[in-house]
Amino acid sequence: MKLSELKISHVRNVQDAHLKDLADVNIIFGENGAGKTSILESVYILGLARSFRSPGLSPVIQRDSEACTVFGRIVRPEQVELPIGVHRPRGGGFKIRLGGEAVSSVVRLAEVLPLQLINAASYLLLDGGPKQRRQFLDWGVFHVEHSFYDQWRRAQKALKQRNSILRAQGTAQQLAPWDRELIDASAAIHTARSSYVTDFIPVFKEMLGELLDLDGIELAYRPGWDSTCSYADVLNRNLTRDKARGLTQSGPHRADLTVSIHGADAGQILSRGQQKLVVSALRVAQTRLLRQQTGRRCILLVDDLPAEMDADHQRRLCALLGGLDMQLFLTCISPDELSRVDWSESKQKKMFHVKQGCVSEVI
Repeated sequence: MKLSELKISHVRNVQDAHLKDLADVNIIFGENGAGKTSILESVYILGLARSFRSPGLSPVIQRDSEACTVFGRIVRPEQVELPIGVHRPRGGGFKIRLGGEAVSSVVRLAEVLPLQLINAASYLLLDGGPKQRRQFLDWGVFHVEHSFYDQWRRAQKALKQRNSILRAQGTAQQLAPWDRELIDASAAIHTARSSYVTDFIPVFKEMLGELLDLDGIELAYRPGWDSTCSYADVLNRNLTRDKARGLTQSGPHRADLTVSIHGADAGQILSRGQQKLVVSALRVAQTRLLRQQTGRRCILLVDDLPAEMDADHQRRLCALLGGLDMQLFLTCISPDELSRVDWSESKQKKMFHVKQGCVSEVI
C-alpha cells in the first residue's frame, strides 16, 4: 500500500498543491515556514481526519478560506487505486469519502491508511504521561487484532456509565451490570495488549540496536490495575474510593507502556537526541511488526529528520528507514542534509521544493 497522489487545498499556507506519482521516498525541503510540515500534516489529516499540530482542524484552515480539503489515491497490492478524501468546513465537522462513497467513521481511514509520525513532539512518548504511550500501544493492537476496537468501545461505554453511577452515589445493584461489561471488555483488551507487547519487544530491540549503542533499555506493560488480583476484586476493593472521587481509578484506561533505562525513567535520563532515536525505534518497530503480522505496509512521516542528530545517527536512521518496506515522507531545510544517505536502488525517490506554500517537484 502506498499513496500515489496528494492534492491539498487551503491547509495553512498551502493554498493549492498537487503531488503526483509519489515515490517510495519523498523528500520535501524548503526554508522554515515555507509549508513543509503542512504537507505532512495533510497526509496525516487524510489518514486520521485530524491534525498532529493542533487539537482541532479549525486552525489548519487557511485564513480567509471557508474549508480545507485533502485528497489522495492509495495504490493497494492488487494495483487497484482507492480514492480517499477529507473535507473540513470552518463551521465544524468533516466529510470523508472513501472509494467514492461517504464514510461516517474515522476508523475506516485509519484502517486503509496506517500512519506513523516522528516529529519535534515525539519525545512526549517518553517524557509525557501514560496517555501518549497507551495510544501508541493501541495503534499497534488495533491494526493486528480486528476485535480490539469493539472491545475498547465497549469498555469506554461501561466506564462512562459506571462513573455516572459513582458520581450519583448509586447502589451496588446499579453498578453490577456495568461492572460485568467493564470486566469482560477489560479482559479482552488486556489479553490483546499483553500479546502485542510480547511480540513487539524483540522487534523494538532489534530496531534500537540499528540506531543507538545503548544498553539497559527495557519496556514494561502495565495493565492499569494490580495484576496479582482479578480485576473484579480490584473494583470491589476500590469501590469506596471510587465513589468518593466519582471515577473508576483502575482499569485499562490507566494502562501504560513504560520505557526505562537501568530501571530509571528513560524520559528523565536520555538526551533529546537519544530520545528521538528511541522513539524512532519504537515507531519503526510498529511498522515492521505490522508488516510481519498482517502483510500490510505503513506510511511513515518524519518532520525535520536531521534535527537533534549528528551525521552518524542521521545515517543510521536513514539506512534503517531505507531498508524498510514502507513509504516515506521526509522533511528537511536543504536537500544537502540528506545527501549522505545511500538509499537502496530498489527505492524510488522524489524531491519536492516548498516555497511560500507552493510545491514543485525537483527533476
